[in-house]
Amino acid sequence: MNTPFQFWTPAKQIDFPNHSGMQAALEAQWNINLNGFTQQGITGNPWNSTNATGISNYFNPLDTAIPQGATVANITWSAFPGRIGFYFPQLSDQEQLALADTGYQTNKQSFPPITKDPCTGQSENLPYGPYGPRGWQDEYCEWSVTRNAQGKIIRVDFVCENPEYWNSLWMIDPNRVLELYQSTLGKPQIRIEDLYLYDKDNKVVIDPSTGRPGYNPLNKWNSGTDSSDAAGGAMHLTSTPNTLQTEIGLASAATLQRKIGNNDPNALICCAQYGQPHRNSDPHIGQTTNKLVSFGNAVTLTNPPGLYIQMPDFSSYRTPDGTDPAAFWTIMRGTKTLNGENGQLPGNFILHATYAVPPDKGYTVSDITINNQPIQWGGQIARTFLMQIVATAIDKAAPPALDCVGPTSGSDTLAQPLQLFHADIFKAMAYRPVANPVNQAMTLISNSTLIAPLVRQGALKVPMVLTGATVQPGNRLPAVSITGDGVTATAIGSTSSINYAVPGNSYPSEATAMLLEVSVASNATPGLRGLHLTNYGQPQGAAMPALINVVAAGAIQTQ
Repeated sequence: MNTPFQFWTPAKQIDFPNHSGMQAALEAQWNINLNGFTQQGITGNPWNSTNATGISNYFNPLDTAIPQGATVANITWSAFPGRIGFYFPQLSDQEQLALADTGYQTNKQSFPPITKDPCTGQSENLPYGPYGPRGWQDEYCEWSVTRNAQGKIIRVDFVCENPEYWNSLWMIDPNRVLELYQSTLGKPQIRIEDLYLYDKDNKVVIDPSTGRPGYNPLNKWNSGTDSSDAAGGAMHLTSTPNTLQTEIGLASAATLQRKIGNNDPNALICCAQYGQPHRNSDPHIGQTTNKLVSFGNAVTLTNPPGLYIQMPDFSSYRTPDGTDPAAFWTIMRGTKTLNGENGQLPGNFILHATYAVPPDKGYTVSDITINNQPIQWGGQIARTFLMQIVATAIDKAAPPALDCVGPTSGSDTLAQPLQLFHADIFKAMAYRPVANPVNQAMTLISNSTLIAPLVRQGALKVPMVLTGATVQPGNRLPAVSITGDGVTATAIGSTSSINYAVPGNSYPSEATAMLLEVSVASNATPGLRGLHLTNYGQPQGAAMPALINVVAAGAIQTQ
């Protein structure tokens, strides 16, 4: 780290206002996480893709100073899922709204299958994804709806908080996470046990990174789109592509220039393969980033990196009694305005907002109209606001244009390290099924994060699981090595296959899982480490950065 820069928490959120030590621990962990995600984004894919490496125009502000007066630009898009309208134009507006809110049409049928690949035009018969309890809400904004006994909406929670932040909070203090769930959702009945990770036998899983119970990101209070006193709610993002690590990876990949140009955002995303075409978010973010670079810039996400809800346009709203409809919009987390290093940043920095009418008004959200239509769906509100990220650009010549991304072949295809887990966490998440409207096989492992697991100095034979892609089958296990000093990893037993969505991916794919034993010398240098995965008989490929975090012996428990 060559600059005094530090990544701020999303919206510069202070979640330990009365405990400076815990706030400092959270900020330190967050800085480590963002450094790791940035390293991963800049690495690209040198293992099994062509024209997906050599990222020179996305920079890590921990290594490259940002000059005074650097250009800051906000990139915005609609919060309503764009792919629903693209794939199902034959459905009425009401049916599209029903799908966006619930995952079901009004006839109780879920999404029709996707019949054509949007990039190739070839026929396919793929269940609509991303999968999960609200996976289809894939514009980095998710919501849950609370209705009264008459079916009228009394509250909608909109959230864009990334799962990595909430996993980081849990690492510092699970009890604070509980307090925030209770106060933000207005549900004091939530218990700490509701948030724990359980194994297939419903026993609490202890996370070796902290020595405390693990966190279930799809717990009963952060799952699905219906919210009640018994379950449901939206606390942070859960759709598998809705992660901050993905956003950094997308922005990094989009800096590579392509010979096809950048006039068509969906053609560019199909060429560069950094997201899903026909979302409102990915194609627009990628095209805007690509154009910034083409004008002679290097870019990074502006501090604090994050995804942010913007204030709705209330001009089409009407209330029964003439009350300003904006009065019912409440920012629960985040802020309307925010100062960066060089003054006020563009746009709003809202992380969680609710739309609810106080009971003493005598009417509900459903008695308010938008464009003369009563609010029957949360998606009607989502259509009235935008999402944003903010990018910072500094002068740097654009790199040469490349052909589109393609697969490697033969001996050029190397084993790709994907993710490293403590074994108990992997087993619990990989064997816990997740229900979804299209009834696709899915387990909780697709809702894991790429936060590097912690392993303390002096730890011996720590059981861990590594997932990888393009691992050669056979009797000879791939070699595994950790970058830097004093850390060894030994593959034990045979490999197995797992089908899951690596965090950030919209759809699951086949991966190989390997059981490892990791040992760390007592004098090993603390910090993030990369990992090499090498097929037998092949040369060693690039390391995947930031897959493990070596910490001092006393730094495991932060509570």
